[in-house]
Amino acid sequence: MVYHSSMSSSAMIRTSLVALVLGFSFCIVPVVSAGDVSLEELKRMIEESEKLSEPVEKAEDAKPALHVKTVPSAPESLYLKQPLGDFQSLPQAKRVLLDVRSNHSDGAHSMDMLADLAIRRGIDTLVYGEHDRYTIRLGLDPIARWIGISMEHPSLYETGLGAFFSDLKRVRNKYPQLHFMAATESTPGYYWSGIPFKDLSLHEAERHIIALGIERPEQVEALPSYDLRNIRGSFILSLTVWFIALLLPLIFLRHRKRMALLLLAASSVAVLCTWLLQEKIDPDVDFINTAREQGLFVIWTHPGTQSGVREGPMGVQLDTPPYSQRVFEAPTADAFAAVYGDNDNNTVPGGVWDRFMMEYMMGYRPKPIWAVSAGDYHEEGQSREYLGNFPMDVWTDGEGSEAVMEALRAGRNTSWFMTKEKNLKMAALFLEDQSGTRLLPGDEKTVERQVKLHAAISEWGPTEGSPGSGIQSLKGEWIVDGRVEATVELSMDDTISVTPLELMPGQHVVRLQIPNQQGVRMEANPFLLRVRR
Repeated sequence: MVYHSSMSSSAMIRTSLVALVLGFSFCIVPVVSAGDVSLEELKRMIEESEKLSEPVEKAEDAKPALHVKTVPSAPESLYLKQPLGDFQSLPQAKRVLLDVRSNHSDGAHSMDMLADLAIRRGIDTLVYGEHDRYTIRLGLDPIARWIGISMEHPSLYETGLGAFFSDLKRVRNKYPQLHFMAATESTPGYYWSGIPFKDLSLHEAERHIIALGIERPEQVEALPSYDLRNIRGSFILSLTVWFIALLLPLIFLRHRKRMALLLLAASSVAVLCTWLLQEKIDPDVDFINTAREQGLFVIWTHPGTQSGVREGPMGVQLDTPPYSQRVFEAPTADAFAAVYGDNDNNTVPGGVWDRFMMEYMMGYRPKPIWAVSAGDYHEEGQSREYLGNFPMDVWTDGEGSEAVMEALRAGRNTSWFMTKEKNLKMAALFLEDQSGTRLLPGDEKTVERQVKLHAAISEWGPTEGSPGSGIQSLKGEWIVDGRVEATVELSMDDTISVTPLELMPGQHVVRLQIPNQQGVRMEANPFLLRVRR
């Protein structure tokens, strides 16, 4: 065993002298102590870190949009390394790639080309994530989805659901060594404000949600995004058009058929009242509930996007600001994109995700929300993205898409970003307590106070055209209840880093993070612990 410590040299000498005096032939490994988090402490953390829910401002000279943050300083920690071979029957994760667009919507490549790339780059499960319907319609309320002017973008609505599922079946038969899944990237709803040629604005059109697990056309057709039932026109524009449309017949009929005039006026009032008094529907909630009714796994995409506010065609102002705050409000989706091609603060230690998970453990949230990676891949090399930049390690109990779905629902995954020449994986990531209870990321169990945190990285396999990543080691951070409690060196030398930890009785959220370094970043879903009193 090789011990690594951040203690001073004088402290190490004193420790050695004590060991010699006592006649011990082994080294005593101290543990990091983490206390339980009280309700008062949680409230204090919320107040102090409220600003973390705000989006990060982009620098003018920013490189490709990546989540880059300052690595927080950690308290002194002591950990040890052991050969991976000392641990028998370690579960091996599958490599899953989410949110890949094909030419069945607005992607550039065929399903076959994407499958070939995935096989060469070590992907086990490839998810085709297509736009179900990408329609921008300026409609008239209260029937905006039926009356209006539309602009259609490539989507399954345009290319055909039948063609997509037929092609999906074909590649599943052609590439038996690769598992395929399907998803939609959908716009739950949007609305307009203002009037044309003055201040016309389109709101929330780029707030997207992934619905993972589609296997039948009926599942897509049932989604609110497919029939546009949650789009809303500009109130002032709709009111003006309807007023003119109703005023002209009234003028025309005023000296003719009085009964027809009365009927028209009454109908107009009825329509107006129905429109103004109709129940307001939250498009996000409607989409999430409908997708879950179809058995789908629901994921928020790019919640910290900075590109959603800009001027669009013909002077229309596009207005989809970052929506991280909405992601962590109930009711919410099953997961969110924690690693993707933009910036946010959602996963910083003590930030909104940690607070959400701690509130879940304390009974204030009905369910956890898991982290995934979603690259929004469209074309090889576009925006410096390559197939495999945003992979996930997913620990499954079996083979196939159903096993992947069950693992994602349980949060048994890590989320990566890595540049083109990198292809790393978590060779091991688990927690073990004194009784031998072993947990994977996402597991929620009762454990003893003394636990050990295990982590190891390795090459998944050389990326096409590259001999390897060139990385010797990475710095990892163990985050406990929103605080960085220990830092570890994760080496590419077939060793596993073991960090002892002593937990106070109560609820704890423990997770591993590899901050952005050497073209690599990783976020793991947490271990959810209840420590015996």
